[in-house]
Amino acid sequence: MLEEEYKESEHSKECYAHFGLAVFYSQVLEHQLVNMIVLLKRSQGLVPTEDDFEALFERKFSITMGRLINEIKQVFELKDKDIDELEAILKLRNFIVHDFFKEKIELTFTKTGRNELIDELNSFVNRVKIMDNRLMEISSDLYRKSGITQQMIEDEVKRGIFEERNKELD
Repeated sequence: MLEEEYKESEHSKECYAHFGLAVFYSQVLEHQLVNMIVLLKRSQGLVPTEDDFEALFERKFSITMGRLINEIKQVFELKDKDIDELEAILKLRNFIVHDFFKEKIELTFTKTGRNELIDELNSFVNRVKIMDNRLMEISSDLYRKSGITQQMIEDEVKRGIFEERNKELD
């Protein structure tokens, strides 16, 4: 069996790519928190027009993840373990975004160190994905009440991808 030649620069790129994935998935979770808040308000009749709906989304996207979590805790009946996990994810997310490479820079100098960083980032991504799925379960009733089907969500994602690709062609 032939062993691939190890390329340090490629491994470094892979490490930074995992960092990017960790940030991406934390933003996916933030988006889910916003969706839950906005859909709850809409299901309660507090967002009467499409303009109000868009304005509320815009306002919620401008606040921090910590404030979103605090709002979610006030308006949804989450289990203590879910609240604890959200708060732990927030703490880790803040560390990753603000201090990860500052505190772990020496690990980027070796293959073993980079593998350790990649494992740590993958662990975070997995926790975030599990929490995102949990929040989707919690909010699925809201989606139904708002008339939003899984097909509608998938169509919206496809539409967004199509629009982004067309922007690149222009």
